[in-house]
Amino acid sequence: MTRRVGMGLAVAVGWALALGAPSAPAAVTLAPIGTFQQPVDVAAPPTDISRVFVVQKGGKIMVVRNGAASTFLDITGRVRSSGEEQGLLSVALAPDYAISGTFYVYYTAQPPGGAGAVGSDLTVSAFHATDPDHADPASERVVLSIPHRKEDNHNGGQLQIGPDGLLWVGTGDGGGGNDGLGNAQKTDPSWNDASAGHDARLGKLLRIDPTPGNGCGGGCTIPAGNPGFAQPEIWAYGLRNPWRYSFDRATGDLVIGDVGQETWEEVDFAAAAGGRGAGANYGWNTYEGNHPRGTSDPAGSPAGFTFPVLEKKHGAPDNFASIAGGYVVRDPALPDLLGKYVYADTYAGKIRAVTVGPGSATGDVDTGLHVSTLSSFGQDACGRVYATSLDGPVVRLSGSGACVPPPGATAPPPAGTTPTGPGGGPGAAGGAPEVKVVAASTQRPWKSGVVRLRVSCTAICRLTAGGTFLVTRTTRRAGAAVVRTLRTQTAKRVLPANTLTTVKMKVSAKTRRSLLRALNRHRRITLRFAITASDRDGHARNATARSAITRR
Repeated sequence: MTRRVGMGLAVAVGWALALGAPSAPAAVTLAPIGTFQQPVDVAAPPTDISRVFVVQKGGKIMVVRNGAASTFLDITGRVRSSGEEQGLLSVALAPDYAISGTFYVYYTAQPPGGAGAVGSDLTVSAFHATDPDHADPASERVVLSIPHRKEDNHNGGQLQIGPDGLLWVGTGDGGGGNDGLGNAQKTDPSWNDASAGHDARLGKLLRIDPTPGNGCGGGCTIPAGNPGFAQPEIWAYGLRNPWRYSFDRATGDLVIGDVGQETWEEVDFAAAAGGRGAGANYGWNTYEGNHPRGTSDPAGSPAGFTFPVLEKKHGAPDNFASIAGGYVVRDPALPDLLGKYVYADTYAGKIRAVTVGPGSATGDVDTGLHVSTLSSFGQDACGRVYATSLDGPVVRLSGSGACVPPPGATAPPPAGTTPTGPGGGPGAAGGAPEVKVVAASTQRPWKSGVVRLRVSCTAICRLTAGGTFLVTRTTRRAGAAVVRTLRTQTAKRVLPANTLTTVKMKVSAKTRRSLLRALNRHRRITLRFAITASDRDGHARNATARSAITRR
């Protein structure tokens, strides 16, 4: 390595407006949010305009509400943060967070071998909130784990919920210089060998459905529309260390800030209208920026590669060292930055703005705003942009207007109070959502492997549904008697308000065989459904339904 990259510490140079730099637009200032322990990310629930979460590298997530900060999640004991690029690196909140309380974190976990080992396991886990200000550390479910055990740098670290509602994951190439481990161009899992530092998921942008299924060793599901690489989680490849990337909340376009090696830093762009870069090869380690690696020679336009729309040189005139990618500003309170992508060099801390688009970037300027050791940018539910300093401060790019809430936004009450009012159900009426259940009069799960019912709630609701098969026979003495009970698998869904939705519950192969044997013996089988629906405030309502199980 010839330099430190990503989140490396640097000498603090102040986080107010840079003296002697070109003046920022008069409407833009840096509003302090608080001071934290090595903050590296800021995020917010999709519809909550009263809270932001600040991720601290050491292993805590802090919640900030009404200017006060408290601990939301503490997993310090699980996080390896000894390397300057290791730690708890980002958080993303599920689209249905207001109901499910589900969120995802990206951290470098202690690897096998304990304290004496060098690297880590890149870990993406799901957790659940217990109330608006607290999460349960014991609720962890590992969605994805990638061995990264040869080096402590180039971990990537960004999670984002994309415009498609899926979870996107950025990973570094495995560390060291020049992609010596050879991961960035590999897309086949036959390459994977943890002992050699090989993994086809490194140096990539991954796209997954975080529900358990056929990907991530069972921890996730591979979405329809992924490019179809042999390593199916991969969306795009040829990245060195995509420390920060983001989606334009207005257009859905993807913008990636990829940390360079010796000469060039780069910004990559993938338009939503063009497929958002599915299958793109961004060139590393054959190319660094627009150039063959380690040179200033132009690359030309070789087939098969997607080149950056913006690059910054380590020497004059740019004097960049390590890019921190940001966001396209959509905060109407910042008209002078509206539609521009803000980014910075971690070490210099000068926030720049540029207009990015397919194949080009224009109007690249220094805003005059400065944050020391700028580790990351973040965004809240209103689209307001934040910047974090590893020295401690977190600031918001502030203008002359107020927050413009997104559709469906709520401002949840303080912890410890009884929620009422709009957002999760008829809280103002003091009751749970009304539930409508429709079940077919007869079903044949012994053949289909599933049972179905249709459910709707009068508000967005979290649904838990299960079924019990009652196998009965009729005798002269006892009449109808239950001789056996069998169960379906439990289904959990989040339902939109006032929408009749089909819910399926799987029936195991063993249960299917038992049902068919019972029918062949002329047993009567009744399926009883039990449904619980709760709104975002915890108000719950139960409902039941039944179907007959038949051979026809």
